[in-house]
Amino acid sequence: MRTGVEPVRRVLVALVTVVLAAVLAACSGGGQPVPTASPGGAAPDTAPVGTVVMVIRHGEKPDGSHPGIDAQGDEDDSSLTAVGWQRAERLAELFDPPSGAPRAGLARPVAIYAAGANDDGEGARTRETVAPLAARLGITVNTDYGKGDEEDLVDAVIAGPGPTLISWQHGELPAIADAFPGVTPTPPKDWPDDRFDVVWTFTRTADGWHFAQVPELVLPQDRSDVIDER
Repeated sequence: MRTGVEPVRRVLVALVTVVLAAVLAACSGGGQPVPTASPGGAAPDTAPVGTVVMVIRHGEKPDGSHPGIDAQGDEDDSSLTAVGWQRAERLAELFDPPSGAPRAGLARPVAIYAAGANDDGEGARTRETVAPLAARLGITVNTDYGKGDEEDLVDAVIAGPGPTLISWQHGELPAIADAFPGVTPTPPKDWPDDRFDVVWTFTRTADGWHFAQVPELVLPQDRSDVIDER
């Protein structure tokens, strides 16, 4: 372990138990069941009017000066940075406040999806980002879908019972938006590489899905503006 990582290790000690509990629950199938698409094909569009699906990008990723750190505090390029882990903790409070309801436009999820590992991507950061929230709510994270499976993912989500959170890689977030039927207004066509601080929401209406954006505002550097429609 290099000297610069030691402070991060100490910061993450409090997170390790929570994260590992969520990971073990996902592996064992414990917690609340999460609906998936039927084996026979696409799931029906059964979400009731008013149901909201919330989509986030995973937390901050490694760059030249900020290494990835796994749940044990060891350097790992496929994991979140220290700031990413801080975001994951704050997101748990954003979607499940200690008192009262979540901020306007958001809801406590009854199902959580994060990208699973497949030939197109490992997805560790998406799972790490929602692990504190999943543990807090006692929900097993559904990792049945990975990069490239966005259409099947949305089919499964809109067949679910209520508010849902999706944590995904930013390059494929527009593909998730495209998979919702009848979305208005039109979501942005790209998710900027430097934005980790926005929630995209899709709320079921009588004739489709209403798209909106909610700034997370959970860390001091978070911006209050949303992603430009391009």
